Amino acid sequence: MDTVEAPQRRRTPKWLIPAIGYTVSAISLVWVFWRFPYAELGDHLRTMSWWWVAAAVVIEIAVYFFDAWRWAALLRPAGAPSFGLCLQAVFIGLFANDVLPAKAGELIRCFLLSYETKVPLSLAFTSDFILRIMDGMWIVIVYFLITLQIGTHVLVGRIMLAFGAGTVVVAALVLFVLFRRQHAHHFVKNTSWAARFVHLLDEIHRLGHWRELGLAMIGSGLYWLAQVLAVLALMRADGFDLGISAASFVLVVKAVYTLIPNAPASVGAYQAAADYALRLLLVEASNAKIFAQIMFGFLTLPGAVAGAIAVAFAGYDLTDLHRQANRANSSRRLKEVS
Repeated sequence: MDTVEAPQRRRTPKWLIPAIGYTVSAISLVWVFWRFPYAELGDHLRTMSWWWVAAAVVIEIAVYFFDAWRWAALLRPAGAPSFGLCLQAVFIGLFANDVLPAKAGELIRCFLLSYETKVPLSLAFTSDFILRIMDGMWIVIVYFLITLQIGTHVLVGRIMLAFGAGTVVVAALVLFVLFRRQHAHHFVKNTSWAARFVHLLDEIHRLGHWRELGLAMIGSGLYWLAQVLAVLALMRADGFDLGISAASFVLVVKAVYTLIPNAPASVGAYQAAADYALRLLLVEASNAKIFAQIMFGFLTLPGAVAGAIAVAFAGYDLTDLHRQANRANSSRRLKEVS
């Protein structure tokens, strides 16, 4: 009796998402540099307060220490990786994001942490996924606190409403898994499209210790607060008379706009988002364009340098690390499907 092979599902081409990301970056770069006031940029750099710039750089570096601390806290019930190894993975992943496209650093940092510790790769990915949910929750919280101070804008408000709704739904599903383990497993095992997530449920349970989740959530709050303060310090350096609500607004718009995997360091998308947010705050177009470039330079370069130092001290070849991470991730997916 002949066997009939199941039809293979059509997969999304691997080039599609990077292509979309590069298109977004290219269009953003054209928009940002169209009629860019290069002469005024020099004036801004000459008159900047370098004490405030130094403060912004120090605070921005501190951001990644908070990121490592919350990651170590979240993973404490499942292998307890040291803060130092988490920090190394964070900085190397940050450097990879700055030199490789499509946010490859997220994959690399999870692979590196798993390679250096007893944390399984799948669990490292799950922990990173939970941290991103926490990030989404804090972005929504910060945005709605901002609206109490400076109001809202129609387009940004609609995007944030959709983003907030999606974040709440995903967070609710994770809480459902934590509170109703048996119900979640029953649903997954009896629903064909959800069966692939049974492994994810088990891993969420391994990380589902409320003390550690609470610490990670607090760490995420500090992670975002530090980013806001870095933007605020840079605004002070450039002579902007804007407060913490304005700095928060610029950061939120930048964070949401750069969610799509795009060019290395989100170049183009980063500056366009900051430019657009500042114009909504009624900053003059030329000043908005200039500050977007200043923000990108001073808040991206320090992390890239720290990441490069981490790669050099660890003795890794970033290209080889990326290749191994992709291979390990493919093997992980095959095991989960089987």
